Amino acid sequence: MFSIDYLAKKPIPFLWTIALLLNLIIGVIDYLTGYEIGMEVFYLMPIGLLSWLVSRSAGITMSVISTATLMTANYLAGKVIANYFIYSWNIFVHVGFFLIVAYLISMEKIISDNNKILIDKLQKAIDEIKTLSGLLPMCSACKKIRDDDGYWKQIEHYISEYTDARFSHSICPDCKEKLYPGLGRNK
Repeated sequence: MFSIDYLAKKPIPFLWTIALLLNLIIGVIDYLTGYEIGMEVFYLMPIGLLSWLVSRSAGITMSVISTATLMTANYLAGKVIANYFIYSWNIFVHVGFFLIVAYLISMEKIISDNNKILIDKLQKAIDEIKTLSGLLPMCSACKKIRDDDGYWKQIEHYISEYTDARFSHSICPDCKEKLYPGLGRNK
């Protein structure tokens, strides 16, 4: 299937060739259909192609080329210019329309590329996160945990193995009193 992903892998001169051929084909069709039928929207295809796959400046250049092609097709089709001010205004509108579209497409490409980078960073961060979930079989006497292979491990070792948590040991006040009665009490 012929797609944007396929074209994105092609060299820039190839993309320019495709865009220029597409512009020429549209110009010929524009000429054959006559100046009464508006074909302006189809010129957005080569403009969009270069704006997305090459650069904003390529899209702007193709906007000017497309306007020249449009004017040439209308002239060759026999369009009579009755009022040069209106004709000039229409050319200005076409160029402006093409330039705005080229700018918006290139901005959307930049945003899309930035989103891909952020999604990759987020996916890497998610891959690094280790979590424990579900039921953990624990001995009610010694508090060891049975792993998936059936081995009993100290809770500290098991949690350290399956998460990024690390342990340091201390004694809580209740155990301190139970194990070392009278130690640290004020008399």
